[in-house]
Amino acid sequence: MRLVSSLQAPVRLLLALMALLLAFAGTAARAELPARPDGPILDAAAILPDEPKSALDKKLRAYNRATGRAIIIATVPSLDGQVPERYAQDLARAWGIGGAESQEGVLFLVAPTERKVRIQTSVGAQGRLTDGFVGETLRNTVTPRFKENDYAGGIVAGVDAIIAQLDRDPVDAKAVAEAADAAAAQRAQRSSPSGGAASVFIWLVVFVVLIGFFGRLGRRRGYHRSGIDPGIVLWGISEAMRHGSSSGGWSGGSDDGGFGGFGGGGGGFDGGGASGDW
Repeated sequence: MRLVSSLQAPVRLLLALMALLLAFAGTAARAELPARPDGPILDAAAILPDEPKSALDKKLRAYNRATGRAIIIATVPSLDGQVPERYAQDLARAWGIGGAESQEGVLFLVAPTERKVRIQTSVGAQGRLTDGFVGETLRNTVTPRFKENDYAGGIVAGVDAIIAQLDRDPVDAKAVAEAADAAAAQRAQRSSPSGGAASVFIWLVVFVVLIGFFGRLGRRRGYHRSGIDPGIVLWGISEAMRHGSSSGGWSGGSDDGGFGGFGGGGGGFDGGGASGDW
């Protein structure tokens, strides 16, 4: 109990800080989003030369007509203080990206000022465009070109990789996605060798604090134990650890969809995709 007592003050402080952060996040103003373009490309950051921009516009329009899938490019001069995941979520929702029938929509967001890029995938596209696949595409295909200030080349190469994966035979697409997911997982594991141990330690500390708290609460009420079984608490922590450790380093999300001539009904964005920088 001495350990619990010594941890109570910093834990209370941590919880108070978390509450303040959550309150601030809940009241923070959202970024002012650009208006939806008439076609598949918005180059508000003016980073695409006319010729490749025109060719890409024709390619995306033709692909949409042939498949019903909507791939939308958006370059913005600023994220207005938002993280790319939040900005992409809001933008995909506001623009309604995705087909009414196929529900396959993709938002390719580039913010050159912050040097951030985000590929947001709708639910209908996530079977083929897994987070790992999108992350590997950004890492290996898109951002190397961005580092050379070749924004058009990076976007075109990324779009080509997306289209190739969407058009693959389902068996081949699954194999490619699984290989990319495995590569992303191995890279994440190598980059944080002590991350797993630190996470386990943190959750053990939380468990000890919760057991001490509920035990003291039960004694105050005249019971030998509280109404919450410590075993249930431990199970909940283990589930949170399991889900937390399975997430990669590339993600974000969104919620509705449809895009005028590029859909109309929406692909349903729920957090799929990946982010990168250069």
